[in-house]
Amino acid sequence: MIKHLLFGICGLTILFLLGAFAFREETAEWKPYQRAYYQKLAQITGDPKVAATPLAIKQIWNADLGRADRCVTCHMGIDNPKFANEKQPLKTHPDFINGQGDRGYMFKHTFEKFGCTICHNGDGQATRVERTHGLVEHLDRQLLTGTAVQSSCTKCHLELYSSDVSWPETPLLMKGKRLASQLGCGACHTIRQLGTNATLAPELSALGSKTELSFYLVHDFSHVKGPHTTRQWVYEHFQDPQKITPGDPSAPDPKDRTYPTIMPNFGLSDEESEALTVFVLSLKNPKVERIPLSYLPRIKGHLEYLLSQQ
Repeated sequence: MIKHLLFGICGLTILFLLGAFAFREETAEWKPYQRAYYQKLAQITGDPKVAATPLAIKQIWNADLGRADRCVTCHMGIDNPKFANEKQPLKTHPDFINGQGDRGYMFKHTFEKFGCTICHNGDGQATRVERTHGLVEHLDRQLLTGTAVQSSCTKCHLELYSSDVSWPETPLLMKGKRLASQLGCGACHTIRQLGTNATLAPELSALGSKTELSFYLVHDFSHVKGPHTTRQWVYEHFQDPQKITPGDPSAPDPKDRTYPTIMPNFGLSDEESEALTVFVLSLKNPKVERIPLSYLPRIKGHLEYLLSQQ
């Protein structure tokens, strides 16, 4: 009798789990987005059959980078200029086409080759909004959106560190680079990309390649108001260094004693703080990023810089 009862319970449990899995698949968050995309595409093409296209997980697999990006499961219109006026997640990628309808600079960055997370970070395998949009605690690197994405351009475009280069496509990054030079950041910080070799303050040359955990373990977040992310800590530190790193020289345990930061408060505006944050996070370690040489533009000095980091 007991065996029969256990068998029945196991059978019902299996049926329940199968039903739960089937329900989850049928009500997947990405399906309404794909359905809306195909319906809109059917209107654009004048072919009603397109609206009945089977729904499926979409993925960009990049063997060179070792990445699988499923962002296009929802962001179906990123490379379709006809979706330029649609709302997210169906909207055409910014700068894929310009205001005159011509090809923008993003047109050169084919999604089949570059994918999404090489620039945006986040969890490329996620198919639910909560798994990658907003603050996601388990991620090595939080999702970058808007102007913050400019900090990823230097993974390939090392020429952006040159004082002679100014890209209109990355205005905030360029402003941050200028501010770093004007404020004399290299007088205290080693920033290899700018040719400085100071020792008064921590080296910044690879800050943008640190994981969220590695940054969190060696920084005090108790005075940070916003989300506890690397980007937010850096931003608020530029806004008020003494507030974020006041130190604790009188801690009972000598091992816990720290001293206030020596960084002065420059009275930066919100935009200036954001620009410097983008610049600091653009400082990458090529050995960590592991971008194939074939992805780098053929510009003099790129290979020499990479070899100097070995």
